[in-house]
Amino acid sequence: MNHGAHVLVISRDQMLLQTRQLILGTYFQVQTAGRVVEAEALMGKCTFDLVVLCYSLSNDECHQLAALVARQIPPPKILALRVPGNGCVSTIADQMLLVEEGPYALLKKSAEMLGFDLKGKGQVVRA
Repeated sequence: MNHGAHVLVISRDQMLLQTRQLILGTYFQVQTAGRVVEAEALMGKCTFDLVVLCYSLSNDECHQLAALVARQIPPPKILALRVPGNGCVSTIADQMLLVEEGPYALLKKSAEMLGFDLKGKGQVVRA
């Protein structure tokens, strides 16, 4: 049940990319990138609604990606996944999520940021 929102997940860990693509792909169109140049190429071809930055990215990579995101019109929201003690992206992310909260928390937070109600079968939440 894919609802058209485009999500880009960026991580240097291929296993994390595959896992997060499976989780988020249940509801959204998901593409992945393992490097900044891959993300830049994808952003040149597609408009994303949400960019997920994984904790495996360096501080420099996070800032490079935030600059790329800021150039998009409209700019996608940024969700930063982090581990305890790693707050390198707190200044550039719209929302943060501890990875230890698990896969459902990732799906729930992403849906919330995209305005989808998972219990309502992904319908857009109207304000």
